[in-house]
Formats: sequence, structure tokens, C-alpha cells
Amino acid sequence: MQLTEKTELNVRILFFLKISAALLTGLVGAMLAVWLFGASTVEVEGIEFKVGLAPARTGLTEVRFPPFGVVEARTHQGPVKLIINLEQISSDSFKAHLDNPPDQERIVRQLQDTARDRITAFALRQIAVAFLGAFILVLLVWRPGLIKLLLYPAVSTLVLLLILSGVFRSYDIKAFHEPEYKGVLSMAPAAVKFATDSLTDLQQIRTHTRQIVSNLGQLFASADSLMTMADPEEQGKVVKVLLVSDLHSNPVGIELTKSLATRFRVDFLINAGDLTDMGSKLEAGTAEGLASLGIPQLFAGGNHDSPEIMDFMAQLPGSHILDGGMITVKGVKVLGFSDPLSAVPDVQYSSKEEEEEAFSRQVTRAYEAVATQGRPDILVVHDSKLGQRLVKLAGLVVAGHDHRLRVEQGAGWVFVNPGTTGASGLRGLYSEKGISYSATIAYILPDHGLLAVDMIKYNPVSRQFSLERKLLNTRPDIREGQ
Repeated sequence: MQLTEKTELNVRILFFLKISAALLTGLVGAMLAVWLFGASTVEVEGIEFKVGLAPARTGLTEVRFPPFGVVEARTHQGPVKLIINLEQISSDSFKAHLDNPPDQERIVRQLQDTARDRITAFALRQIAVAFLGAFILVLLVWRPGLIKLLLYPAVSTLVLLLILSGVFRSYDIKAFHEPEYKGVLSMAPAAVKFATDSLTDLQQIRTHTRQIVSNLGQLFASADSLMTMADPEEQGKVVKVLLVSDLHSNPVGIELTKSLATRFRVDFLINAGDLTDMGSKLEAGTAEGLASLGIPQLFAGGNHDSPEIMDFMAQLPGSHILDGGMITVKGVKVLGFSDPLSAVPDVQYSSKEEEEEAFSRQVTRAYEAVATQGRPDILVVHDSKLGQRLVKLAGLVVAGHDHRLRVEQGAGWVFVNPGTTGASGLRGLYSEKGISYSATIAYILPDHGLLAVDMIKYNPVSRQFSLERKLLNTRPDIREGQ
């Protein structure tokens, strides 16, 4: 009798353990599914966010603003983190908001009106994803009958929802009155006043930039003739190439590039890389203004660019990615190579040895390309050290990266570094003296060589704009006739 009762007790315990294990399996499946697949996209006033949940040791809300950083606060209780990630900003909406800032009260009313529907949709998605995750994991691990296969996931999903409801009942939005900043945003408290003052003057800086470039464009209109450098009958053959580098998502740098291209009537543009700071999809929208140039653009990706940025540039009208193939524009042969780091999310190598190996591979690749495709008129890379190593491979070698504007000449070659056309991007904003925007314009006579280079610098803080022309006269027949 005692043996029978003991056996029944063991059976009950085993049954209870099996049910508990099945429910625990379902709960794990539900949590994993919500974590991995529960995120949903929300759009407000042209700004797109992705909202999701993840396990955490403390109750946090984390708001991510790539590439600037993260803002987080302890908003609730429980082992759940709410993650809100800024995905992208509609360029049309962003430009409209810059010109006509939206009414804050109207935005708040809109959020209040739509919050209930969005929260409901988000909750329904979590329920569906949680049930599906629990269902799949229970099926794979336990393979129960149909009724239990539906019952276990349903109970597991209900348990998860009870946990989440307890978490969000304790949610306190006021916790963001004392947030924690990470990344570039860690400078946010000190930068608020700076940003307010700077953004107030941003439109004035842009207008001032356009005005000065326009005046210089008229002043150097006679440069089209280049009387000091070529015969009069050859003036129409001179090709003007705008050389820029290291824009680093700076809108004033984009404005400067557009103004120079228009006012100096350049034939095409060469960008030596680092269009962005972090290579994020959001930053690509900053450079959309380049699409309106209406001239061919040749782009060699830099270490701060990414596969997303390379794809973005490849889709711009008239844009060509320089990555080992010869391209001829207006009779000028251009060969270029994107930085290997532009093909990966990283902006630097993990070790000095890896960097040296990559440098050696790039040198070998460049020499092999010239050996098989012929000597180009212009060779473009991102790293200035690499460019200086390759100066003998082309009449003009263009490179950036170190933000140092300079023109160097040797026997049969000229090296040009446009400096930083974006004034070092975000980093330049914190310089008291201001970092100068810079670019260069190369004057080339196809089949003969480089005639001159204009070095352009602009400092919006001091409002100083300088243009220095370096006459090269590399043509043999010109030098003989002097």
C-alpha cells in the first residue's frame, strides 16, 4: 500500500516537473522571440524609430541616436530594457523642419492622439511573436499532442505578458529628467548652449559661404582662359576637377562643395572619402545634396564610411565608386581605390600588424592595376600615407584622411591633399578657433598633364576665405617655350 502511494506521488511529481519544464521552455521561447523579432517601426513627423524589448538586469529605457550615442534612464522595475533606436529621418521632412520648425504643442497632441493605437499595435505584435516563439520551441523540444502544443505556449505567453504588464505599470517617464548619456552625447549637457548658439548662426554661415564663393568665382572667372599656362586655342580643352575629402557629415561642407562646383563650373568631382563619421544610414541623408550637382562624381570610400554609404553613393546620379577600375571622364583617366575599412563597420584596424598588412596589400594592388590598365592621369586613395607611397604611379595623386591641406610636387608627379572639406565634422564643432573647411580645384589638359591647382580654405568663425593658386606648368612644350 505504501509502495503504491509512493509510486503515485512520484508520478505526480514527475508530471508536475514535466509540465513546469514545458511551460519554462515555452517562456524561454516567448522571451527569445520578443527579444529577437518583436521590434516594430514607428514613424512620427517623418522620423522613423524602431522599438523593441530585451532582457536586462535593471529596468532601463535606452534611446539610441546613431552616430551620436545613447540616452538612457531607469524608468521602470523588472529585468526588461526598452530600446528605442532612431533609424532614419526623411530628408524632405528634415529640410521642411529646418525651414519651418514644427509647433511643439501640435506634435505633443499628435503623439497623444496616436499613442494608444501604437501601443496597442506594439502589444499585439509582442503577443503574436511571443506565442509563435513559445509554440516553435515547445514543438522542437517536447513534441506534445495538439492540445498541449497549443496550451503550453498560451500559458507561457500569458505569464510573459503578466511580467511585462507589471514592468510597464511601474514606468516613470520623469526618469528622463536625470538621464545618463553615452558616446558623443555624453557631452550633451555642456553642449546644449553651444548647439543653441551655433544652430542659430548655421543659416547665416551657409549664406555667407555661398556669397564668398560666388564672389571668388567671379574674381577668378578669367581662370577659364588660363592665359599664363596654355595657348589661347587650347583654352576650351582645359578640364577642371573639384577635389574634396573628409566631409564627415557636415552640412556646411556639403554647401561649400555645391557652391564651388557651381561657381567655378567644374567638369567633375573627386571625393577622397570619409563622407560620414560613423557610416550610418542616418548620416547618408546629410549628403543627399550632392545628388543635385549634375556632374560626374568619383568616390573612393574612407575608413569612416561603410557598405551602406558605398551603396548610397553608388546610387547617386552620375556617381561612380573608385575601387580598382579605370574611369575616363572628359578625356581624363582616373584610377582609384576605396579604403578596405569602407567595406566593414569598423573605422580602424584591431592591431598595428593588421594595419601594416592592409597597407602592403593596397600598395601591391595599386601597382598591379597600373601594370595591367596603364598609367592614369589621376590616382585616388583615401589615406595620405598610401597616396604619398604611390606618387610615381600617376601625374596627379589625390588623398585625404589626415585633414592637412597641401600640394607637393616631384619629378613627374604632383600630390594633392584637399584637407577636410567638412572641417573635421562633429569634432570641429568643439574647436574654439574653428577648423577651416578646405578643398582644391585641379586644372588639367588631357593627354598633357596638370596645369595648376587652386587651394581653397574657409573659416566660418573668423570669416576668412583664401584661395591660393599653384602654377605647375608640367607640360614639356610649355616649359620649353618659356
